[in-house]
Parts: sequence; C-alpha cells; structure tokens
Amino acid sequence: MQLRHLLTCIFLSIAGFLNAQATPAPVVFKSDTLFYISNKIGTFQPQQRADRVGKIIGRLSKLPRRDYDSLTVATLDNGGAEVLLRDEIVTSISPRDSATLGVSAAQIANERLVIIRTALIKDFDDSSLQTIATDVGLFLLASLVLLAVFYLVNKAFNYARNRLRNVDSEKAFSRNWFVRRFDLITPTTEQKFLLFGLRMLRYAVLFLFLYLYLPWLFSHLTYTRGFGERLLEYVLRPLQFLFDGITGFLPGLLFIIVIIVAVRYLIGAMKQIAFQVKTGKTKLDGFYPDWALPTFNIARVLVIIFTLVIIFPYLPGSGSDAFQGVSVFVGLLLSLGSAGIIGNVISGVILTYMRPFVVGDRVKIGEVTGDVIGKTLLVTRIKTVRNEEVTIPNGILMGGGVVNYSALAEAEGLVLHTSITIGYDVPWPQVHELMIAAAMQTDLIATTPPPFVLQKALNDWYVEYELNAYTHESHKIARMYSDLHANIQDVFNAAGVEIMSSHYMAVRDGNGSTIPVKK
Repeated sequence: MQLRHLLTCIFLSIAGFLNAQATPAPVVFKSDTLFYISNKIGTFQPQQRADRVGKIIGRLSKLPRRDYDSLTVATLDNGGAEVLLRDEIVTSISPRDSATLGVSAAQIANERLVIIRTALIKDFDDSSLQTIATDVGLFLLASLVLLAVFYLVNKAFNYARNRLRNVDSEKAFSRNWFVRRFDLITPTTEQKFLLFGLRMLRYAVLFLFLYLYLPWLFSHLTYTRGFGERLLEYVLRPLQFLFDGITGFLPGLLFIIVIIVAVRYLIGAMKQIAFQVKTGKTKLDGFYPDWALPTFNIARVLVIIFTLVIIFPYLPGSGSDAFQGVSVFVGLLLSLGSAGIIGNVISGVILTYMRPFVVGDRVKIGEVTGDVIGKTLLVTRIKTVRNEEVTIPNGILMGGGVVNYSALAEAEGLVLHTSITIGYDVPWPQVHELMIAAAMQTDLIATTPPPFVLQKALNDWYVEYELNAYTHESHKIARMYSDLHANIQDVFNAAGVEIMSSHYMAVRDGNGSTIPVKK
C-alpha cells in the first residue's frame, strides 16, 4: 500500500509539472475573464473545457435571479469537486487542477462558485429597468450636450468665415510677403485659401470632439461597454502601425538621404562641366559644343535611374507583393503607351550625334523649309520663311531626308540655280553674258567663285540655260531668288532678247516681239 501511495504521489507530481507547462485557457463571460483552466480531463483540452464552461454560464444568465442561490459545491471520491446548479454540472475541478494550484479541489470549487454567482448577479442587475432608465437618461443628456457643442462650434466658425469674406482682400492681403513673392497668388486667391483652411479646421475640430466623446459615452452605457475601446483601437492601431513603420524606416531613410545628397552634388558637377564645354571654355577633341547639354541630360537620366535602383530596396513596402504588382502594372502601361515616345527619344539621340543640323541652320524637311529654332530629344521646331512654327517629331526626321542649306554656306558657299529658255536665234555666248550680268547685279551673290551658266537641254523650239551663283547667306535664299529673277528679266529686256517658255501662249502673227515696251 505504501508503494502504491508513493507511485501515486510521483505520478501526480509529474502530471502537475507537465500541466504547469500548458497555457491556461480563460473562461470568458460577457467580455470578462472569470478564471483560468490549466489542465485537461480525458480528451477535453483546457480551451475546450473553458469554452464549455463559458457557454453554460451564458445559458444560466437567462434564468431568474433566485436560481443563482441554487449553486452548490459537491466533492468527489477521487479528490475532485464540482460546481452544480441543481443536477447540472457548471464546472469541474480535477485532482490535477488541485495539484497545479496547490490547494484542495473543494476550496477551488467554492472560489469559482462565488465568482460565477457574482458575475451572474451583476449581469442581471445591469439588465434591470433601473439600469436601462439610467442609460436612456444619460444617452439623452449626452445627445443634448453633443448638439450644443456642434451648434456652438458651427456658429463660431460661421462668424469667423463671414468676417473673413467681408474683408477687403486687396487692402488686407496686398502687403503680405507671400503675395509679394509669388505673383501667381493674388490677394483674392489667398483669401480663398484661408476660407478653405478655416472650413477644414472646423471639420477637424468636430471630428476630434466626436471621436473622443463617443468612446466616453459608450463606456458609460451598459449595452455599449467595450465599443469605446474598440473605436479607439480602430484609430490607434493604424497610428501605431504608422509609428512603427516610421521608426523602422529611419535607418533606411538616412541611407536614402545620404545617397540623394551625393547624387545631387554629382549632377551639379556634371552640369558645370557641360556648360564649360558648351561655352567653349573647355574643349575636347572630336566633341562638339552642341553635344554638351544633350550628353549631360542623357547622363543625368542614367544617374537618376541608377540611384532609384539603389534606394528601391530601402523604401517601405518595397518587398511586398502589392508594391511589386503595382510596379509591374505601371511598367506595363508605360511600355504599351510610350512606344512612339521612346522611338522619338532614340531618334533624337541619334540626330544629336549625327549632327545633320544645328540650331539656327536653314533646312528643308519634306515640304517644310525654314530655320531650326529648337531641338529636343522628342521634336524639332522650325520657323518657316512665312514666320510659321512647325513642330516635327524626330522619328519623321529619321525616316526622311534633311536638306541643310547652312552647313557649307559660310565656308564654301551655297549655289543658287535657276533656269530659263531662249530661242535658237540668240547666240549662246550672249545668253551666258546676260545671265552672269544679272547675277552680278543681285545683292549677296558672291563674286568669288564667279557665277557660271550651263546649257542643260536642246529642246525642239528653245535652249534651256541654267544659271549657278554662289552665296554665303543661306537665310535669305527666297529674297535672293526673287531679286535674281527680276534682274534676269531686266537685263534680257534691255538687250532685246526674248525669253521663251514651253508654257508661253499668245495670239501673234510671228513678226512682233513679246518684249514689253518701256514706258
């Protein structure tokens, strides 16, 4: 018998030690924790036992108050105890529970009986007519206070808004330093900003008061207890998450700031070098000055992209699936919607280093002739001889040819050419002399190299002559052509030579001349 008693004690000690390691399960009734259960009985785990006891107590709360006096404690032969309501077991205390807590099962049962009876009586009293009447009165009084506060706040802000609206904005805000600094912000605009800020402040005050007032009210009403804490938790939880995110982001933020400051100074140094090359203060062999700014822009974009790649892992949420999904979606939209833009950018880069023209050159692109007034990575802007501004995408320039009148005009001269048709009855040397004389009388025609004439074709009724003359003024081609044609007419008319043309038609007998008579 002594050996059996010793083994029983050892077994209970080991069981108590093992059960002491388990996590206690709370018995909850109406959001209140009554007591904890730490051990299992048979196949019922502690949490299952706690849930069952909570459901039984919840069912007992529907009974009249006098039934709560029927709660009793019964001891068992195995050393355990039970809390009973007549014949229904409310909760059981096993020998393991007694060993874990270090007190007798009967004492634990009596303590739990008192806890359960107190919770049931308190719950019944909270549901009484007196409690309900008190809650209704408090709710009505709180509603009156709430309406009064809303009325006073709205009245105060309406008064301030009306005073602000009646103020003469030109006199009240004309001396404001902010208005003097930014011409875009007029006194009237500043007045509207202040009215908007006043309206937002009113909404903030009302929301803050309502948010602090409702939890207090809910906590004092029987049927809404716990709602106030939940309402506060709904806002405090995001704020706590935001605070934790900010504090956790501080090391990464410092790294990002250091990288951005270093990159800013690097871009500043690159810009300074680019302006030195553009202005000619710094010369590089084989590198044209007009390449400086485009090269700087390309290098700046590459540096910024490389910087974004470095700081991307340090951004908050960069590793989340949502952030990566949005990044992929935005990249897809950009790739689908910017195909033409990327093509123009690449064409602009190629045109920059091909140098088919520079800003200020007289060019002909398709049917457009004019001076280049602007060139970017996307488009080229041309001012025509009729003072029109034409914008041409760089992709079109790559697909078509560009005629540059200014590239060689200053150094080697640009050749102006025009053709006339003269009959076979006029000696060709005379025609050459007259055409060269007309060219020499035209302003801005160079004497060196001298003008020359080519006989282009021997047609059925006339000879086609082409006059070629050099000029160094490529931007005045239209005016020089007009003057040259006028001089040709004057010189040939003065010499009595008739200019024939395949499109010339007149009713004549063949004896008279078509040379106009000078009045």
